[in-house]
Amino acid sequence: MPVYKLKEEMPYDEFLKWIEFFKYEPIGWREDYRTHLIMSSFGYKGKAESTFQTLKQIKQYSESRLEGDRAMPKGKILEMMMNAKNGDDSGWTPKGLK
Repeated sequence: MPVYKLKEEMPYDEFLKWIEFFKYEPIGWREDYRTHLIMSSFGYKGKAESTFQTLKQIKQYSESRLEGDRAMPKGKILEMMMNAKNGDDSGWTPKGLK
């Protein structure tokens, strides 16, 4: 599809979704990861994120997605909250457990 046709026909919200997609899956990251694995097999000790910008971008994006998840209790604390007696009987359950 030519760029001028894409520019005229693509909705703005789809364009924003493509931008978001390329933040967590930049072009060429698979080749960079494969190259890092080959380099590691030859004895390279460095981290993939320090060698390749695409892998650094993926790591930064995944870490930024995890930061918002810290407020939700997990593990034993969540289990104790769910099994509490004589509490609020509203039937509320955390978003991820419905």
